[in-house]
Amino acid sequence: MSNFKQKTPVKSRWRLFVLLVLFLIIILQSIGVPVAAQTAVPDKSVAAQHILTPAERNTALTQLATVLAQHYVLPEMAAQLSAALIKAEAAGRFNHLQSKAQFVDEVGDWLRAVGKDGHLGLELTAQYGEVTHIRHETAEKRRNNFAFEQLSILPGNIGYLKLNKFVQADEAFDVASQALQFLSRSRALIIDLRESAGGSPELVRYLLSHFVPAETLLWQLESRNTDQPEEVRAKVLLQKQLQMPLYVLQSAEQVSAAEFFSYALQQQGRATVIGEISAGLAHYTGAMAVTDWLFVRIPLARPLFPKSGDNFEQRGVIPDIKVPAARALQQALLLEQQRQAK
Repeated sequence: MSNFKQKTPVKSRWRLFVLLVLFLIIILQSIGVPVAAQTAVPDKSVAAQHILTPAERNTALTQLATVLAQHYVLPEMAAQLSAALIKAEAAGRFNHLQSKAQFVDEVGDWLRAVGKDGHLGLELTAQYGEVTHIRHETAEKRRNNFAFEQLSILPGNIGYLKLNKFVQADEAFDVASQALQFLSRSRALIIDLRESAGGSPELVRYLLSHFVPAETLLWQLESRNTDQPEEVRAKVLLQKQLQMPLYVLQSAEQVSAAEFFSYALQQQGRATVIGEISAGLAHYTGAMAVTDWLFVRIPLARPLFPKSGDNFEQRGVIPDIKVPAARALQQALLLEQQRQAK
């Protein structure tokens, strides 16, 4: 009996401990803290949406070939690219594709390689929620402050603007206006586009309009849907035209809209372009549905500039002063310092 009486307090303490644990579990559950992790059950229907059947692959390739033939900006290349795609499909070039994401990546790479046009590309409609030519930008330097990364006044009252993309958004025009207002009293202006990833031709036009007279012909646009070229002219702005010397810095990675900016100023004799030959993507790009799950980014118009009567497609913008991109800013500063010393 004595032994039993000695163990009773111990049992009581254990009962109290168990009750306390149960009480804590109830409290935690009531405030939404999970007591144990639950294993997520994969949604097989979602996974099935990404599988590419042979029939879907064939339909997508056939309809893609039709879109290219009917709409790609250069008719001769359109016919060649469409025929090459049909031939590649017939030869089994794409038979190994098993997912829609794989289709987008590999057929997109094939289009750019065969067509020699970096603007060609494929996208999954579900990832964008719509058919659009505007890319989803992931790099912070091309999203923050609408890609206007840096403004400064350097020694000698030399203005400096670093722009990493011509973002297609109404707010970008406001930021551009404020940036140029800040720089308007500098003795010269350096515009750094070495990391610019292209973007909106309308923002290009707006920025150019600050540096050339209103209504200046910037370029013309030719497309397969119009008989006459469309003229793109400088806007009429309330702000006074900026007259200071301009230097534009560029690199081999600079593409599309950023190339428009360099080339248009160069054509107008308005800026000195310094750096490397740019990538050479001159065509205006749109987006067209191919199937209910796929769309294509496709060049729909080509620009013609007034001085050259041509553009920079596949050639790039050739700088006035060729130096490695890393030395372009130093070179621009040197040129301006020499100009000011005269």
